[in-house]
Amino acid sequence: MRIARAGTMLGVAMAGGAMCMLLSGCYSLAVAIHDPPMPPGTPQAVTDEQLAGAWRDEEGGSVTFASNGTFVAKDICGDFSYWSGRLPDRVDSHSLSGSGSWKSSTWTPHNEVEPVTEVTIRFSGSKKASGQYTAGGTAGSVKLWVYMGDLDNYDLCVASRPSTTAD
Repeated sequence: MRIARAGTMLGVAMAGGAMCMLLSGCYSLAVAIHDPPMPPGTPQAVTDEQLAGAWRDEEGGSVTFASNGTFVAKDICGDFSYWSGRLPDRVDSHSLSGSGSWKSSTWTPHNEVEPVTEVTIRFSGSKKASGQYTAGGTAGSVKLWVYMGDLDNYDLCVASRPSTTAD
């Protein structure tokens, strides 16, 4: 009698454990295939005059684009690379500080109707780090964004203009 009861309890425990493993696996799969965060708004075509000025990212980093094609950044988020030869080497950090030059280009992607502006920043210094942002959002609220690091992680960096209204 005791052996039968122990066998039943063991069977129930094993079935419960198997069910937990199955549900845990299904949850892990669902988490792994979730949708990435969407870039803000729609692609935007903007002028250098609209880009010039201060921008702040969601982590408190900032970049200021001057109208003469230079910038100053403090802990700005992004997906940066060093050009040490023919191929870029990815930067371990997703935020950088420094100064350098910036340039924008506006183009219409293949099979798209709306043009988009991309901004490339190149840091001065021995390693020549660079990064690129895409303009998105709305005409009244432009954002600069880029996915950072491994695309499977879906880390999104978004920079916008600091609010100029008093609270």
